[in-house]
Amino acid sequence: MRRRLNQVLGVLGVLGVLGGAAVLAVVVVPMPGAGATAHAPAHAPAPAPAIQHVIVVMQSGHSFDNYFGTRHGVDGIPAKACQPLAPNSVTCDVKPYHLSLDQARAGLTDNLTVTQKAINKGKMNGFVSAQSNTAIGSVAMGYLDGNDLSYYWSLASRFTLFDHFYAASQAGALPNRLVSVAATAGGLTSNAAPPAINTPTIFDRLDAASLSWKYYVQGYPPKTVSVGDQVRTPLLAMPSVTGTPARAAKIVNSSQYYVDLAKGQLPAVSYVTGSVNSERSPQNPALGEAFVRTLVNALMQSSAWRHTALLLTYDDSGGWYDHSLPPTIGGTQVGLRVPAILVSPYARAGYVDGTQLDTASIPAMIESVFGLPSLTAQDAGSKSILTAVDTHQQPIAPAVSPSGAAAVVVPRPAVATIYLLYGLAFVGAGLLIAWSLVRFRRDPLISAEAPPSPEAPE
Repeated sequence: MRRRLNQVLGVLGVLGVLGGAAVLAVVVVPMPGAGATAHAPAHAPAPAPAIQHVIVVMQSGHSFDNYFGTRHGVDGIPAKACQPLAPNSVTCDVKPYHLSLDQARAGLTDNLTVTQKAINKGKMNGFVSAQSNTAIGSVAMGYLDGNDLSYYWSLASRFTLFDHFYAASQAGALPNRLVSVAATAGGLTSNAAPPAINTPTIFDRLDAASLSWKYYVQGYPPKTVSVGDQVRTPLLAMPSVTGTPARAAKIVNSSQYYVDLAKGQLPAVSYVTGSVNSERSPQNPALGEAFVRTLVNALMQSSAWRHTALLLTYDDSGGWYDHSLPPTIGGTQVGLRVPAILVSPYARAGYVDGTQLDTASIPAMIESVFGLPSLTAQDAGSKSILTAVDTHQQPIAPAVSPSGAAAVVVPRPAVATIYLLYGLAFVGAGLLIAWSLVRFRRDPLISAEAPPSPEAPE
């Protein structure tokens, strides 16, 4: 009898452990604002905003079709795409083709004149003939794919890829980078920086709101500031920044980015730009991709990951083909499409966002996140990058190793589901207890009061 009672108690103990484990398996699923209860007390502090940091990583010189035009599910390269060799010709001479590693580093031109010729009054058939170097003009039709850009394509699978994000200006890198911080090209029509750029920027708005910011630049500071440095970092041409030591000190080497993340000191807004690894031709795209990968991996391994939105995009098309006709915004036709990926725990996993966006959407996003006033009509009228954000979804877990698989968003369990599991566990345990007691009473070997025989070990 004692042995059978021990068996019954053992069964009950196992049932209790299993029931508790079943409940814990649901309760410990990570959730936004982990640690908060379903019914917070009235005196509990308000939950922190889902996004507390914005990082803008701006690389250089590639069109959307050049990087993602063959990706499934996007507005990519049309099946019948073809370009003539001669201006205004209607012949089909050069079709899109996969680039070799050497061809991917061709030194194409992408100034205002070339871009206008490529667009050719909306015909989008001048990409080859627009290049002054006819020997490499046909290279403009080349593209890279997921085998060449495996990390970027994996980011697109795990987070949100925009397939209608346009450079705001047709005039090159500097005007677009100025738009990214000031929501205006300031009248610039080339990459020649003026003696001084005097226009309000998003950093003025941040300073007025006592919000922190930094501009991280690869290879900074140079021995002497060149035109190329000013193109990549327009703040270096702004006396309002360079003339104030406290503000000038916020332009730092990109190595400081990793230090700030490790110390938990990432500012509210960060801009990051490569130089030797900016991806602009004739630089190797793979080196730029590796640079961006270190930035994203460091973020994912930091405490800031849970509250950050990182936007990876490009300053202009680099002279590469893109079939999408640039829209006219505010009476001005914008530049060609460029790649853009939003990396965040709250980005829509594996989602292709077709919202029409442009470079002015970058300061608009920062203004929206931190409640800042608009800089110009350009950012005020821009559609929102935040269409790619869902703060109610289960946050995407960091994955430092690149993966081609789409992220799996586990739905947050409802509170009712948790209580239902509690109930089922206890009801099941009660039924098993009742069944065991019935067997105990009916089994004559158990219910007999006679003591065990000496030969029967207990």
